[in-house]
Amino acid sequence: MNKVLVFFPTYNEAGNTSALIDAIREYLPNADILVIDDASPDGTGERLDSLAKARTGLRVIHRPRKMGVGSAHKLAILYARHHQYDSLITMDADFSHHPRYLPNFVDHLRKFDFVTGSRYVDGGSCNYGLYRTFISRAANLVAQIGVGLRLKENTTLYRGYRLPLMERLNINRIKSEGYSFAVESIYRISQIAEGMAEFPIDFENRLTGQSKISKKEIYRAILTVLRLSLGRLINYDLSPATSSTVYPPPLITCGNCGGIHHIELFPPREPTESIRDRAPYSCAHHSVRTHGQILRCLQCGMIFMRPKFNPKELVQEYVQVEDPTYLKNVRVRERMFEYNLSKVAHYTRPGQRLLDVGSYCGAFLKVARDQGLEVVGVEPSSWAVEVSRSLVDAPVFRGTLGDLPEEIGTFDVITLWDVLEHMADPIQELKKINSLLKPQGTFLFSTLMIDNWFPKLTGKHWPWLMEMHLYYFTEETISDVLDRSRFTIMESFAYCHMVNLSYLFDKLETLGLPKADLLGKLVAGNLLGEKVVPFKLGDIKLFVCKKRL
Repeated sequence: MNKVLVFFPTYNEAGNTSALIDAIREYLPNADILVIDDASPDGTGERLDSLAKARTGLRVIHRPRKMGVGSAHKLAILYARHHQYDSLITMDADFSHHPRYLPNFVDHLRKFDFVTGSRYVDGGSCNYGLYRTFISRAANLVAQIGVGLRLKENTTLYRGYRLPLMERLNINRIKSEGYSFAVESIYRISQIAEGMAEFPIDFENRLTGQSKISKKEIYRAILTVLRLSLGRLINYDLSPATSSTVYPPPLITCGNCGGIHHIELFPPREPTESIRDRAPYSCAHHSVRTHGQILRCLQCGMIFMRPKFNPKELVQEYVQVEDPTYLKNVRVRERMFEYNLSKVAHYTRPGQRLLDVGSYCGAFLKVARDQGLEVVGVEPSSWAVEVSRSLVDAPVFRGTLGDLPEEIGTFDVITLWDVLEHMADPIQELKKINSLLKPQGTFLFSTLMIDNWFPKLTGKHWPWLMEMHLYYFTEETISDVLDRSRFTIMESFAYCHMVNLSYLFDKLETLGLPKADLLGKLVAGNLLGEKVVPFKLGDIKLFVCKKRL
């Protein structure tokens, strides 16, 4: 083996890292070392940075929060693959996996695709107590019987991978993010590996610190085994374990952290025949059935769509947007803004200057002006700017934040309704918003939240998966980007959308829903068609933030 990478993840392992790195160097002097730290509060990350300055071949990746040992291992596999290491050896940071076995891994990886250090083959041992030994042996037995695994050791992460295996392995198929990654990854590997082996090790209890395996993680592991067993039993698990990605894949940089290693959450969805020739940015509802590949960054957790346009091209797409159907529902939009603005009324007062970014046809500008605010809008769509100027007597600039004149001054309140997810670089835009706010100014915005129960339930059928939505936030990632943009979240709650039935059926008809046109004709022009339907599922949230000095 020419190039060997040894990897271990850390969370509160400040007492172990230095000795472990020295021991790895002792047994494999020429190996490189990768460590991924999940924002350890005990200073592990800072300790690792100091060690990296003094030792060559040591790379440290910092993640913003505890993101799961499984996702760290996925990142390590992609890192090793990207840098073309001949082999990757993974281990724990607590000396339960002693580095003296590292040469054994190198020897075995000359012959096998995959190797694991085993407590349960002849010659292996484990100094767990009676209870943990029972749990461990039972988990391995269930994995062997239920999932059909050939190895006796399936729950440890002291492992070795050869590069050809890592290149073939479809990481996207491994759903587990925590410790259950151990079993699920071996299941996927067993489907494609040309050779698997295990050799005996003495598993030792950790030297310092505390175990990170919670009861919750144990339950997740049990559910993972049951899921895999059921899929195998009913022959449901038919998609390939082999990656179809051309290697090396084109690099995509995460707009939040700059990371280049991601997993696919949803594959691209091609447009149906009925909307194939329509420009996806010309009208939001035309693009509901089409979107690009949606990825999650393994370094920070940000979820985003593989970019189709660069920022300048994206703006040009929005410049051309026209949506006459929107105007049919403009009064309902005003009612919607009246409702949502009433929820945050204590953060605004008459006479304050307000900037609405992405003001579109001016419905919110009209509502805010009627409540005594001095309003200004900025909107890229030429069509929408003209519409808004006819609807409300207020300055509306065509373009983006960067096109506002320098003399525009600062604002007491800035709003951003369902716009952040459309921006090519949300953090840069948020920083611009921050610079335009007065000290302690208020920032109100709504955006998509993909970790809500509704998108989890609907999966790939979630209606907000569309071509023009470039980012999909979670509670953690929205907190990250707001913190980096120097905003403090004051409160957040579900955003309320409203639509009348006529408009709703118009949208469903454009999507090709059977009988939607007939239903639209049935309610058109009568009181039923004007019936307003509010919906508040929590997958769109309203955030109230304050500028932080």
